[in-house]
Amino acid sequence: MEVAHVEVGPFAVADLTAQAVVRYLATQMQTSPDRPLLAFALHVGGLNARYDMEFVDAMQQADLVYADGGSVVWLARRAGARGIERAATTDIGWELMGAFGAQSGRPPRVALLGGPEGLAQRAGELIEQAGAAKVVRADHGFHADWGRVLASIRDARPDILVVGLGAPLEMKWCLAHRDELPRALVLTCGGWFSHIVGDERRAPAALRRPGLEWIARLAQAPRRLGPRYARGLVSSVAIARQIGRHR
Repeated sequence: MEVAHVEVGPFAVADLTAQAVVRYLATQMQTSPDRPLLAFALHVGGLNARYDMEFVDAMQQADLVYADGGSVVWLARRAGARGIERAATTDIGWELMGAFGAQSGRPPRVALLGGPEGLAQRAGELIEQAGAAKVVRADHGFHADWGRVLASIRDARPDILVVGLGAPLEMKWCLAHRDELPRALVLTCGGWFSHIVGDERRAPAALRRPGLEWIARLAQAPRRLGPRYARGLVSSVAIARQIGRHR
């Protein structure tokens, strides 16, 4: 499957619907990859980090960068995208596990990495209770030495490794450890584990559909997210102007 891309600042974003992102990644997983397949979400935090060259390098080396933010979708459409939709990892993570199961006839083997002590384990228990996957490893994201952790993940042979260290750190971490990662789909997820266990609530569907989920998130954590979204507005305007000059 050939994937078209559009340039959003320094990022090449896939011009895909949310369902097409799921289909593409599920298909790629079935091809017995001989290396890690890196799928990175781009949202407002990534736009704010566009001058972090280590982060930009990681995004440019990903196998797929998809739009996980309304601002990214808006900018991509200004840059000429035709079919792009917001592919929220909190949604497509579940859909990807289901698509893999439908294609392979078995639940995917999934490893979870990130968050404070115990969070990934709690999320893994709920994923297994839902029948979505077999969780073969779950660990926190605050290790001083990653060597032993990564060795245990490789030994667990996951089909999907979900990394929730927060952007831009999780993308830079994936690139730094690429040679030590399992031959699996590596999906960055930000705070998805907190959503799974209910520590953070999803916005109502009426806000999610038009890409306004940020309103509900801001209401839940104004001190943490207020500065991020304010900077995101500045970043979006700056990138939109850049796109306008190049069209």
